Amino acid sequence: MAFLIADNADSRDEVNQPSSGAMLAILHLLGTFVVNLFKSQQRLEIENVFLRHQLNIALRRAPQRLRLRGCDRALLLLLTWLWPSLLGLSRVVQPDTIPRWHRDGFRAYWRWKSRGRPGRPRVSRELRKMMHSL
Repeated sequence: MAFLIADNADSRDEVNQPSSGAMLAILHLLGTFVVNLFKSQQRLEIENVFLRHQLNIALRRAPQRLRLRGCDRALLLLLTWLWPSLLGLSRVVQPDTIPRWHRDGFRAYWRWKSRGRPGRPRVSRELRKMMHSL
């Protein structure tokens, strides 16, 4: 019985693990960015060509439609917002897709912000007094 309880505890940890994995990936990305600030321009260009070639190989074997997480989309949006020239370099998604995500998010935010409030609207005290006097 104690063995079964230990198995259940491990399965709960596995459910929480993807969010910590995403956080570690973001921290790794930021750390890599800081390290790249100190590399020479030629070294970065060679590394960029090497990584692009690997990405091209991976995309050849990938399914037709990749499933991106919300954090992936948010990161792509942030990077293309900071550096718009990156839009033309997009290989994982079509370059027009990233601005569309931004427009959709903007539209969803304002739809949420301007949603109707439930319930009856408030009536001012003066208006209530006037109605009672009639």
